[in-house]
Amino acid sequence: MRSKSFFYLSSLLSIFLCISCHQKSDEELLRLERTKLKEKLESQSVLFYKLFKIVLRTQTAENAKQIPGSEHLQKINSRIIQAIDTTKSDTTYISLEDMVLAYKEYNDLKDFALTTDEDMYPTLLETFFKMHTGETPALSHTNISYAELFGWDNNMEHTFLSTTNTSARRTELALYEGSRVDTEHEKDMERRCLYKMQKGLLFITEDFPYLSEHELTSNHEWLEKDGQSYQYSFFQNLIPTGTNKDTYHYAHGINLICRGLSRIKMDREDKKKLALQDFEAFLSDANAIGLNDELVWLVATYVALEREDNQTALANLKKLEKSTIFSNEDKAILHSGIEYLEAKEDNKASNLITDKVFMGKIAIQYFITQMKKVDWKKYTGARPEVATLMRYNEQIQQQLEKVKTTATLDNLKKEGGGLLDKAKKVIQ
Repeated sequence: MRSKSFFYLSSLLSIFLCISCHQKSDEELLRLERTKLKEKLESQSVLFYKLFKIVLRTQTAENAKQIPGSEHLQKINSRIIQAIDTTKSDTTYISLEDMVLAYKEYNDLKDFALTTDEDMYPTLLETFFKMHTGETPALSHTNISYAELFGWDNNMEHTFLSTTNTSARRTELALYEGSRVDTEHEKDMERRCLYKMQKGLLFITEDFPYLSEHELTSNHEWLEKDGQSYQYSFFQNLIPTGTNKDTYHYAHGINLICRGLSRIKMDREDKKKLALQDFEAFLSDANAIGLNDELVWLVATYVALEREDNQTALANLKKLEKSTIFSNEDKAILHSGIEYLEAKEDNKASNLITDKVFMGKIAIQYFITQMKKVDWKKYTGARPEVATLMRYNEQIQQQLEKVKTTATLDNLKKEGGGLLDKAKKVIQ
């Protein structure tokens, strides 16, 4: 009897250990990240931001007033528009009472924001075009849309806003905008490549490595198979020369480096080996076009340390330490790596520099610096609405911050007067 009980107990323990040791597949981890992303995009800041955009995008639409409870948000948006309109000399401020009312409307409209697709309405750029000119983008004698006329559509706008919000380190809003980009149905393959790359980098920034790898692997497969005949004009001012062959190598290499970064974030030996292959392939692309900058030095350092080539690693670390694009904190870590290598403490140097957090931080700072070099006016056709869109994006961030910091009873008490009584009625 004892032996039978022991057998059953041992069997149960073995089953439990097998279940505990089971490593989730890439597909399972990808699904988990998609769930995590969905939850992140339902935060208060994102939903409030989305509501502002929906109300603005319907300002010039026939059904603008049909959005339930949008009166106060429309009022706020009209004042933001007035504040960024350089043709008007009188600008107005948004009062605390207005902000509290908007906050109340937001709470009432959470479900609306969650379920409404903002892309059903005209883009912000199209809205600004109508506001500036009083005309619809489609010419009276044609049926040409704004997207066809100026090459601007939902995907372009979401990518533009995601990139500018990333540069300003508004990562939550950048993530929302990036997640709205529909890469699978984008017909322009050069743009599709750019959008997938931008989403991949964004997911790395926000610690979604499996989502990032998924986008970048799909992109890599297309680049390898059909991507050599495109011009990749977005990258032309970021490389020494701008021939089709060179821009292809740059796009191919940047996609590889981003995928490598996503893989080292996964903390798995099999993925780390694949990341090393990606980094080495990137260096081959960089060498083909004569690229020699911080990203090349960083990747060359990583590869050299993994291959135990300490002299190459040391030479590249010294170049990185002199760069002006990294913070003093980052430079201190780079300097420590140099000291460890010079003292023959190879393991300490390797652990410090190849750390997934440090590698990602340094690379992302490089990419943000590169983004700022892009001539958006040239890329967007120098449309005057683009400048308005950038100003609006800044204004809406300021209003979001004001709402978050002032629409609380504690802060309202400081204001005194009858405003507190009014605010209590709308908050409670």
